[in-house]
Amino acid sequence: MNGIGLRDKVTFESREFQVHTGNDPLKNIVKSEVFEKGQFLFSAEDSYTIRENKEDEVDEEYLKDITFEQHQNTLDEIKILFLVNEKIKQIRQYLPHFRLGKVFLNRNFTEEAINNFKRVIELKPDFVRGHIKLGLSYFKKDAYIDAIKAFLQAHKINPDYPDILNNLGVSYSKTGNFTTASKFLKKALEIKPSYKEANFNLGIVLFLSSIADDDDDSKVIVPARFIRSFKEIIKQKSFQSKYWHERFILTQQALNNGKKTDVVSALQKIQSDIMFHEDSSDIMDYFFLQFMFGGSELKNTKIDVFEELVTSEVDKHSSYADYWNELGIIHLVQCREYFLKAIAEFEKANKTDPKFESAIKNTELLRHNKQGFLILLRAILK
Repeated sequence: MNGIGLRDKVTFESREFQVHTGNDPLKNIVKSEVFEKGQFLFSAEDSYTIRENKEDEVDEEYLKDITFEQHQNTLDEIKILFLVNEKIKQIRQYLPHFRLGKVFLNRNFTEEAINNFKRVIELKPDFVRGHIKLGLSYFKKDAYIDAIKAFLQAHKINPDYPDILNNLGVSYSKTGNFTTASKFLKKALEIKPSYKEANFNLGIVLFLSSIADDDDDSKVIVPARFIRSFKEIIKQKSFQSKYWHERFILTQQALNNGKKTDVVSALQKIQSDIMFHEDSSDIMDYFFLQFMFGGSELKNTKIDVFEELVTSEVDKHSSYADYWNELGIIHLVQCREYFLKAIAEFEKANKTDPKFESAIKNTELLRHNKQGFLILLRAILK
């Protein structure tokens, strides 16, 4: 059977986004891709299990349904993000802006990400992660000087944070200032000797600085030190995926070719890719934004989907405090839904039998504590 394809446009003020969704029955993958003015922004994909009909053929209606659902979810996501962006502009709480900035950054909406992270810093100047994310947003749009300024502000707040030192090293290397780049990367390794990404970046910086004056068409010899750091990165657990396998193959091909322009381009590309490789996702950030500011109540089934997505990442993120904190929040939200459902059911019991003392007692107890529970939940989410 042939794949299924859908196309739509989403407009917001002067912006127009094109969403293309396709279903590949050979790979069992449904994927949406988002573009603006022909430029790719982000994609969302999901795998599925083939379902057959009574004639032992692939159920075409089932494939149409899951393709449409993926397509609609992507359209809704864009609408929700820009709706939330308008809603929270005047909110004087840094966390919603930080969460929205993260989601925008991961989807390559860099200007919206920058605006939200600037708001974060305005509201909480000492929030080091706000400065880091602002730097990453500038970096992604190739504004390396602005990225360096943001990272230096983060460095001023926390001078011994290895990630900040690594980011500064990579950013300075982008400007051709290899001496300063090397200084920051070496400092990161002094603080955290096992920091393989910083070691890899230092290898790139030392290599690029050594060939800076070579002719563009010359062949280059890749130093053994860099090869060792490259192999260490390839073996790292967090890079064991099809995406990274393909990226490393392309880099290795350029290194084998040896042509300076190709080698430099490949190393700078993989260096930037690794810089944006994060161990945490933004599932909870998007859930929080949709729940608090999305414009309509999330259904229990939707909340359960988010809970399944977060729980499925336990093996990957169990060593991060953020993961358990976020999972706790989503379970509290689920409690809220069941709390409100319980009140409605006790009220139905009262209507069915107004003299049923147990239902009267339970209804009054829950009504009395309802406001306190909702206030507690909202305080935690803020």
